[in-house]
Amino acid sequence: MRAVKFTYDPLALVRIVLQRHVEENIQGKFYKAKQFACYEYLSKLSDESLENLLREYTKRHNLEFITLENWKQDGELIFEIIFEQENYRKLEIDFKKRGFGASGLGVLDVGNNIFYDCGFVQHWTAIQYIVEKSYPRYAKALEKMYIYERLEEFDGVTREELENFITTNFELYGGSKPAKDYL
Repeated sequence: MRAVKFTYDPLALVRIVLQRHVEENIQGKFYKAKQFACYEYLSKLSDESLENLLREYTKRHNLEFITLENWKQDGELIFEIIFEQENYRKLEIDFKKRGFGASGLGVLDVGNNIFYDCGFVQHWTAIQYIVEKSYPRYAKALEKMYIYERLEEFDGVTREELENFITTNFELYGGSKPAKDYL
């Protein structure tokens, strides 16, 4: 058998693996924001950032070197790390804000920088859920003041404080009304 000698760039091979991972496991299987964010992340990924990513990958999985022998698994495990990266999460949120999430609608929790997809006319329900889950200090006050319009204070939280909290900490996407219109 004849052997052909050639050289290759290991980072280029890893980029191909990551691209294939998106094509085979993400594209068409998730909401478009995830797909678009993956492609944009990869297109902007510098060699230095890729090397740092690969160092983290080898550290987490106690590898001395990366062989790509099981390249599909390598791609999946590297993407687990990518999904944790702040710049990736920002890209995905930006695409969701532009209407490419699961429903095209949602609420951004500005304080925690988390986007919550919601259905049509479900923004207020999403805000209530987020407050209950992430901001328990305001949960009971929100519940009571929502039911009793004239209630000005509950459990140490004033209506003004609650309304200010909601209007500054949540952004609504895909709806026809700003958050203050729900108050």
